[in-house]
Amino acid sequence: MTPVRPTGDWDGTCLAHEAFLFETDGELGDRVVPFAQEGLSRDEPVLVVAGERVRTLLATELGQDVRRLAAFASAENWWRGGHATLQAYDRTLRELRATVPTWRLVAEPVWLAAEGREWSRFEAVANRCYATMPYYSLCLHDRQQLPASVLEAVARTHPLTWGGDAPVEAATYEDPRTFLRSEQPAWSARPMKPIAMMTVTAPREARRALVAAVTDGWRARVEEVVLATNELLTNALRAAASVEMAFWTDHDTLVVEVSDNGPGLRDETCAYVPPADDLEGGRGMWLAWSLADDAAVDSRSAGTAIRLYFRR
Repeated sequence: MTPVRPTGDWDGTCLAHEAFLFETDGELGDRVVPFAQEGLSRDEPVLVVAGERVRTLLATELGQDVRRLAAFASAENWWRGGHATLQAYDRTLRELRATVPTWRLVAEPVWLAAEGREWSRFEAVANRCYATMPYYSLCLHDRQQLPASVLEAVARTHPLTWGGDAPVEAATYEDPRTFLRSEQPAWSARPMKPIAMMTVTAPREARRALVAAVTDGWRARVEEVVLATNELLTNALRAAASVEMAFWTDHDTLVVEVSDNGPGLRDETCAYVPPADDLEGGRGMWLAWSLADDAAVDSRSAGTAIRLYFRR
């Protein structure tokens, strides 16, 4: 019999990100229990953020050793929306990086059935933005609870899958930027007559125009619209002398577009991961994305256009 190697050839120097799909408690136990036990035997912090089924199984199988887990938390209480959830996760990662050489995580995003489309983007960018973090992330996904579209996204956002006795490369994994482009709202031509369109050389004039022109259906969100757009304008004016702003309505959605003729975005994933505290000017896209309901990017060497979507 081939011995099980819970983390395969992982050497603990960088991120390993595995999706494990299960149906039965037997499948779940055969994967999760050895993973946790191996970590405890190596004195690595083992964190568990999972649903009740996973926590009950681990508590039963580990017995007294469950007390040695560095965290044993209910995933049902973790979801706060994509940006806020990742911000809490990011804070934990950075605290661990400052105190221990390596660790491992058992994570079950139980909110995927309802919020899979949003969270899948954050799963994708983690592969790029946390690539140098020295931990193994074992992500658990219940085949019986998740729709096919979510399971497809899981397969595209995790570089590793379980091969039966060790993790193996996932054939369906995609580069994070490719995945983001495929999951963002489809980019279509602007309407012939947007509510407003103007050339901006200073954010102040654009703020006044936005406040004046936001229609009655979105008045309750005017502060979010203005703040998010101001962040994009400020960023764009660092890359170009003037910027174009346009906005229009699409049924129950207000769309704001900011475009420039600068050199293009260096990294589209930066809108999804909290910037470091000491990174000046790096919060604009993160803040804009967190205020809007959705966003899309069209970035090329000849310029960048970003759209923010605000629902009623």
